[in-house]
Amino acid sequence: MGYLKRHPEGFGPTKNEQSNRTIKMDGQTMRHFKELFKTTPTNIHQLVFYSPSSKYKVISNTNANKLLKKTLLELGITPISIHGLRHTHASVILYKKVSIHYVSERLGHGDIDTTLKQYTHVIKELREKDELGTVNTFEQMVV
Repeated sequence: MGYLKRHPEGFGPTKNEQSNRTIKMDGQTMRHFKELFKTTPTNIHQLVFYSPSSKYKVISNTNANKLLKKTLLELGITPISIHGLRHTHASVILYKKVSIHYVSERLGHGDIDTTLKQYTHVIKELREKDELGTVNTFEQMVV
């Protein structure tokens, strides 16, 4: 969504074809979004984060981060950016052994190499756990 002078107004092209995607969300998150939808004014682009007072009618990344920081500080939680939440989300599902292929698709990466490079530290740690698990499996086998 264009919200800077250098961007065209309204929706522009996405970074890559994989950016155009539908992702599944958990029920708890969807319940929060449904509550948010009840208070979001109707708007031409059907934006969730709509701001009728802003020039481009969308909440900018900067303002979203400011609001997130304010809310987290009020809750006594260490602040994190919206993009930081994206990385946390990906790391959590990787640690839960979700396929790197699915994580890459979910994030809208152009190819799996992008995901592998971005999350090398997580993948390395998971590999070390897999290595230990493999050794333990064979040590526990009865001959």
